[in-house]
Amino acid sequence: MMKRSRLAMFIAATAAIAVVSTGTATATPQSEPAAVTALDTAELAELTRLSDPATLVDLHDGARRMDRIAEVLTRNGDRRGIFAVFYRSILHDANPLLDAGNFDDPQWARAVSLEFFREYLVNLHGHLTGGAVTPGWQRYYDMAADPSRSPGRVAASALDAHLMVDFPAALAATGTRVENTRDFFAIGDSLINTTGHITDELHAIYGAKLAGFFGLYFVGPVADIALGEGNTSYLMFQSVRGTSLTSGLALQVPATAGAAEVAMYGLYNTAETVFDGLEFANLI
Repeated sequence: MMKRSRLAMFIAATAAIAVVSTGTATATPQSEPAAVTALDTAELAELTRLSDPATLVDLHDGARRMDRIAEVLTRNGDRRGIFAVFYRSILHDANPLLDAGNFDDPQWARAVSLEFFREYLVNLHGHLTGGAVTPGWQRYYDMAADPSRSPGRVAASALDAHLMVDFPAALAATGTRVENTRDFFAIGDSLINTTGHITDELHAIYGAKLAGFFGLYFVGPVADIALGEGNTSYLMFQSVRGTSLTSGLALQVPATAGAAEVAMYGLYNTAETVFDGLEFANLI
């Protein structure tokens, strides 16, 4: 209880920084990279084809697509590739795990992982073709195009949209049940360490200094001061996933779907405010 109280105090304090700074502060300008590069006709056509969710076969197909999407965007120094670099690494580690099938319900584990990725493709495809894009992903693409926003803040925007909005939607779409809870947490636990080398890639490609970023995403190194060394990253990761699971279950019930959607976007907006504060404090 004490740890949760101190965590709430930390989040409130960070949000307050963002509120105080509204309208008066600007993020530290980034000298590199270029924000968004105009794609040539061939590149745009290729990315449009690769991002088409209607032709997605399975998660191995998704990994191949993600490799190429990341390659095209990073080659141009295009910051829309920040999350592509992240997802490329996740898929490379997720596929062997899912192929091993060490789950209570391996079919569900693969189905929910595929649907989760498909949510990303839907929004990328909409962005590239002038189609529908959810508010969270539109915010990501807007931030990616703004060189005054830090690479860490751009990455956080994508993670917020994907984990707090896409994830519950994917859980609901695949008919997730309470019985899937153990598999749900097992998938995430096995991928926690994947983020270790992602920061190196983002630094090499985008000049982003994000050595502590993924700890910060789960309020790690900063809140460890309040919660105790080493406790926070795992605690917050579990908390975000647990909330997504609860929302995904509630979205499937007409009587609770509306309230679940409101709660999802409430959490998303709170997280975005917190990360605005962290960016203002030059922590991401």
